[in-house]
Amino acid sequence: MTRVPSTFNTAPPERSFNNTDAINDLELGTFLKLMIAELQNQDPLNPLDNKDMLAQISQIREVGATDKLTKTLESVLLGQNIASATNLIGADITALSDDAESVEGIVDRVSIDKGEPKLHIELSTKAEPSTAEGNLEKGTYAYRIVWERADGSLHGIDLSGAAAVTTTGTAGKDQAVVLRNLPKNTGPKQIYRARVETTGTGPYQLVGVLNNGDHGTFLDTLSDEQRSETRLTRPFSRSSATNRAYQVSLKNVSGIRPPETILPNDPADDVEVQRPIYSPQSRSSF
Repeated sequence: MTRVPSTFNTAPPERSFNNTDAINDLELGTFLKLMIAELQNQDPLNPLDNKDMLAQISQIREVGATDKLTKTLESVLLGQNIASATNLIGADITALSDDAESVEGIVDRVSIDKGEPKLHIELSTKAEPSTAEGNLEKGTYAYRIVWERADGSLHGIDLSGAAAVTTTGTAGKDQAVVLRNLPKNTGPKQIYRARVETTGTGPYQLVGVLNNGDHGTFLDTLSDEQRSETRLTRPFSRSSATNRAYQVSLKNVSGIRPPETILPNDPADDVEVQRPIYSPQSRSSF
């Protein structure tokens, strides 16, 4: 019986490093089974001498020690990452969420998912001016974002009244409006916009569609004349989901603004506040 080749020499020399992932990802238990099988199936007429046997045993010990060291380092790294994530609770961060949405908000809690700390942010659905290039004129705009449910009924969010957004139509400042933190849903979202006039609200006309219901951001750059002639005429039930929860990996945080702290009053201010105010009558009594 021929000797089983060593697993360290199974990859052809000309193969690139990326093609050796099967060996690099080999679990310790599987590796040890291969090593033991090699020892058990050696050529009885040409067995390993003591020197080779000791070398094989030494390899097994080295692999076991390396595996333990790797696990220890991974535990230390996880602990450091958890500490870093916990320190961000209450901080205002800029990041890319796990569902590829750009978010800015305050971290409210931390969880562990598959050995990785995750930051959690919950933000309200809103419309706000954007510095992106667009054609919106000066005015106040209301939005309705609707989608069909499985039973065919229409569901949606109304961003009007206090939730409407006002622009000045200034280039580079607010000639566009961005809708943020739209809730997830099945199927596409349709976005309708109306200009709010002093006499009431104009018709809601289509300005865009988010074909993927998971997407939570929409940029509106159209002037009133560029809107579709399609109008929102069907009634819809208001969604109770007026916010969106995001999960963020620690590595995807791009900006951190520490929590706001209330600084103690200047001692001089305290003296000023506590100084009695005397009326003319009180002065005359001295």
